[in-house]
Amino acid sequence: MYKYTKLIFDADNTLFDFDRAEEHALIKTLKHFEMPVPEGLVEFYRGINVPLWQQLDAKTITIQELKQKRAEQLFTFVGKRADFHAFSHQYLNELANQPVLLPTVEATLDQLSPHCEMAIITNGLSQVQNTRFAQSSIQHHFKTLVISEEVGMSKPDPEIFAHTCELMQWSNPGEVLMVGDNYHADIQGAANFGMRTCWFNLRQVDHAFKEHHYEIRVFDELLGLM
Repeated sequence: MYKYTKLIFDADNTLFDFDRAEEHALIKTLKHFEMPVPEGLVEFYRGINVPLWQQLDAKTITIQELKQKRAEQLFTFVGKRADFHAFSHQYLNELANQPVLLPTVEATLDQLSPHCEMAIITNGLSQVQNTRFAQSSIQHHFKTLVISEEVGMSKPDPEIFAHTCELMQWSNPGEVLMVGDNYHADIQGAANFGMRTCWFNLRQVDHAFKEHHYEIRVFDELLGLM
């Protein structure tokens, strides 16, 4: 008998290897537009991208503003410009075609699937998430994929957790386990809605966080707490 049979997962850097996909997509897009690939590119890009997504989560910028600000800063760094709409579209297409999973994800989900109902909530973009999910080897395990851009709300807003539970026909959030790598969006968001939480400490950082119920550092450790 499994301790939890209702599971929600984050997508990026929980199921999918977003870091690897991001690097490949960025380099391919720059080459597509015949732009240079300077040393320190990926580190610079992540340094500007993470704060912009934090601003989006806090609803201080829109997704269009995020795309434009990100492109403008990147163009300045590489020293060459392109139409930011075309660049962004190409980059997201490249990202969508990188359905690379993190280690042990596929085998773990294969074991959980016969015993559990599973959903995904992602703050990512429809253009990326729908295509990548459809190409992935794990799509058949999930009953629903909730994408923030499509539903007009994002983690940690409790409404997106409520919406997902409604889609899954789950009436008691206390029976649901949320698994994700983003402490604020995934763990605190789910905990505030009354869910149980498992923090995937992917970076294996030392911390003093206390709001999660479980912690794993490799994905298949999830089986041990089930």
